[in-house]
Amino acid sequence: MKDYNNNSNPSWKEVRRHPLTAKETVGTIQNISKNIREYSLRMRETMNTLRESGVIQELAEAIREASFAVRDTAKDINEATRELKKNGVVVDTAGAVENTLKSAEESIRTVKEITIDAGKVSPNTTKAVQDSIDRVKKETSQVTEKVVKGAKNKVGTR
Repeated sequence: MKDYNNNSNPSWKEVRRHPLTAKETVGTIQNISKNIREYSLRMRETMNTLRESGVIQELAEAIREASFAVRDTAKDINEATRELKKNGVVVDTAGAVENTLKSAEESIRTVKEITIDAGKVSPNTTKAVQDSIDRVKKETSQVTEKVVKGAKNKVGTR
């Protein structure tokens, strides 16, 4: 609940220091009444101007058109995703990524074998090549996991 005793309005601080007389209180209430009337009249005039200008109707029509556009876009997205599913694009893509990962792993095994052979000749080269292989393998695995998860999520959400 709001604490009205801590109001930052300076006029309230003055009231606490110098209590209003009955006449001043009446004058303040009359001022408030006058302000209410003035603001009510302004609000009525503003609403009449808005109505007469056609801006309310224009705004309502713009909202209606926007809602139709959202509806149509949602339908288009739905149709496109169904078509992707029907044509197997997502599944095929996930399969291609999986095959790419297997090929990359085979390549990594081959490079490791070469590294072992080269290591017998030059131990420093072996470490550099091994570090590179490990880095490539890790990054390839991470990218593949993300793509496969994304593809599975897209297939699962339909």
